[in-house]
Amino acid sequence: MPGACRENSCGSERPAEHNTQNLRDSWDLFYRRRGRSWGGITREIPELPRGSRVLELGCGSGKTIRGMVGRGWSIVAVDISPRAIMLTRSIVEVTSAQRSDGRDPCSKDLTWDVELVAADGRLLPFRDETFDAVFAFHVLGHLVGPERSVMAGEIIRVTRRDGLVFFRGFAFDDLRAGGDEIEERTFIRGDGTITHYFTEDEVINIFRQLSSTSVNTVRWSMRVGGLDLIRSEIRAAFRKE
Repeated sequence: MPGACRENSCGSERPAEHNTQNLRDSWDLFYRRRGRSWGGITREIPELPRGSRVLELGCGSGKTIRGMVGRGWSIVAVDISPRAIMLTRSIVEVTSAQRSDGRDPCSKDLTWDVELVAADGRLLPFRDETFDAVFAFHVLGHLVGPERSVMAGEIIRVTRRDGLVFFRGFAFDDLRAGGDEIEERTFIRGDGTITHYFTEDEVINIFRQLSSTSVNTVRWSMRVGGLDLIRSEIRAAFRKE
């Protein structure tokens, strides 16, 4: 693929094969059972110049990619789950058809804007400094502590000088925090997938090799069982100098 590394040329330690397989199997099972669990479209995506080469890490069922296509970016979307790649591909194809059905005569086939890659985010198959921006929305939170650090290192490695990294992850006071705790603020579900709930300081520390341009916690109310409960998400942006 364009920009791919030759074997051992990227300088990252390869995750244990059984660990990669277990993670892939857990997320494949999740997407088989729940399909597009996170429907809709990701809003408030940061602006970038047309022609930017962009990596979306952990594309899942295509919620974020749906908000990216048509912006004039060259996008590579990665997920460890082949099932997730299938779901994202269908989103891209449907969005392309909707925008090229005659309502927008200037639009082109958006499938050409997106390359989909099944890969482990802890060992990305790209050369150093390949991307102008990396979007890591709700992906690092599905790893335990040491693996979050490994993935953050890979994100930094593939980001170009003066490039940007955009992070989103659930905060420690989110309504879903809780359950079977396997490490501090990290909880495992019955299907084997895990979710970690961050603090702002923790996010800054994970990306301490970068300059932070913004780190904020966004909270909103969700009514559940007659109660108003809080959803809480940390949104951060960093620059590689």
